[in-house]
Amino acid sequence: MTYNGFEIDMLDVGDADCVLVTRWRDGWPWRVLIDGGNKTDAATVRAFLQRRGINRIHHVVCSHPHDDHAGGLVDVVADRSIRFDCGWMHMPWLHMDEKAVKKALGLSNGLQEAIRFEKSLETATSLYDVFVTRGILVFEPFAGEEIAFLQVCGPTEAYYEELLGAFADVDRIRSRQESHSRALSMEAIGEMILQKAATATKTHSLLDDPRTSPENNSSTVLEAIVNGGKYLLTADAGAQALALAADLYDLENCHCMHIPHHGSRRNITMALIEHFRPSVAFISASGSKKHPRRAVVNAFKKAGARVYSTHYPTPGHIWHHRGTVPPRSDYAPFPGL
Repeated sequence: MTYNGFEIDMLDVGDADCVLVTRWRDGWPWRVLIDGGNKTDAATVRAFLQRRGINRIHHVVCSHPHDDHAGGLVDVVADRSIRFDCGWMHMPWLHMDEKAVKKALGLSNGLQEAIRFEKSLETATSLYDVFVTRGILVFEPFAGEEIAFLQVCGPTEAYYEELLGAFADVDRIRSRQESHSRALSMEAIGEMILQKAATATKTHSLLDDPRTSPENNSSTVLEAIVNGGKYLLTADAGAQALALAADLYDLENCHCMHIPHHGSRRNITMALIEHFRPSVAFISASGSKKHPRRAVVNAFKKAGARVYSTHYPTPGHIWHHRGTVPPRSDYAPFPGL
């Protein structure tokens, strides 16, 4: 049989992300690996690829340099038993005033916002160094670029630089830390009330204006249109980033959507869900109270989606396919949440 289909593999890496997307054309596979989970997940990623007989990845994408997305990629890309043709990642050092950022971080007195960003810079540098060491060409995934059969819908370069600018001002770092701390306190106090209200009224109980970190909002948002179906991959993009992508590209009525940030309430709104209105939605999550949020699952179901997660009913990789692709006797259908 000549394969001309599309596959998405969402690997079970807990509250982390690793997605392999494969486009079959006339029997030949074109593969894009998006993220690699935490550093401890690299063995899981390599084992999956080996089991499927995959030793060549045409494109590898780092959505953003948080360790639960990029940490595993460092070791996977360093594995010379796997061929990678092209690498895609944002290079923050090309888009920020390094002296201003270093000064602001130094004045932040160990705030978690600053610590997390410093760690992200370290991870990004480590991944870039591995690409360079292996002689793999590296490109930046900004809106308008095409990665094989995938369209980059966000972020724009201008939005990315705006997000980075938040780390060049110590007052903005402190303000964001205070806002984050207040939000966590209010969420802890109001969670029970929200859950009771949602149960009583059967509402989705999502936030009207959720906020996530600038680093999450810098996530690469990707779209594929295959055999008439739209596929949306979101990494950890927040509501602001997704809204910008939706303004730039036709992302309505998706066939399949990756629910951002492991099903967090801080990354999606009901308005966006109704805009994207996917038939199928996938989550990579451990199954904790926060990931995925029941309110998020219910909101997608309310919009007509069948929702699947790597944690339910037992942890495992998710495989979704459309069109003609090689059969897999070792995979069983996943029930919806």
